[in-house]
Amino acid sequence: MNNLPRFVLFAGAALALTACGNNTPPQASDQPTVAVINGKVTTWSGSGTVSVPDLADVSAPVNADGTFALTLPGEAALSGKTMTAADVMSGLRCTGTVTSSTPSTRGYVVAVLNVQDMNGTRQVSAVEGRKTGPLSRGLHARAWLYADGATQLRGTVNCAALLGISAISNLPVTVSVNTQRGWNVVDLNITASASVFGQLSAEGTAVNSAAGTGTTEWRTTAELQSQIGF
Repeated sequence: MNNLPRFVLFAGAALALTACGNNTPPQASDQPTVAVINGKVTTWSGSGTVSVPDLADVSAPVNADGTFALTLPGEAALSGKTMTAADVMSGLRCTGTVTSSTPSTRGYVVAVLNVQDMNGTRQVSAVEGRKTGPLSRGLHARAWLYADGATQLRGTVNCAALLGISAISNLPVTVSVNTQRGWNVVDLNITASASVFGQLSAEGTAVNSAAGTGTTEWRTTAELQSQIGF
């Protein structure tokens, strides 16, 4: 299996599910839902397609410059594939507890795409790394979360497996996501730093995206690691 960042497309470590004790109706996100992923595959050659693993009919052609517009599926196409909204971080290979204010809400996330062009077939994610200083790095990832109702997702999980850096065993990510019915866009932002003694640490947040309709760059794990390597 290709160890790409992912939310729900493949089974990951299960997260404990606990209901919020507050009876207040869940607050919906103030960010609009979306229907299309506008993206660009950073390394592209010739003609080809992008597609969603596990959803064979959800695909789109890719232009010569690597850009594409992938229409997200409706509820009928997700029948039998959704899981409780509180479990969505498990596919990101994160461990810990996330609470859902409406435990009956079901969800499905697209964070990984299959790519096929003249260079062959591979998997890519909407991730971007940057060197913010000699001893610091930043990572941004985006995912598209379908929810069949409004809910609030809250908690802190350990997403160390996402970076795949052996020296970082604990990467706390604070989750604060409010969903509407439909496709919600989630941004994951992580900062990592190294001490002068070579010790690495990292932390992050997962929140509703304020730029969900923007074009995102899609790259492989190897390309990401070349951006953030210390």
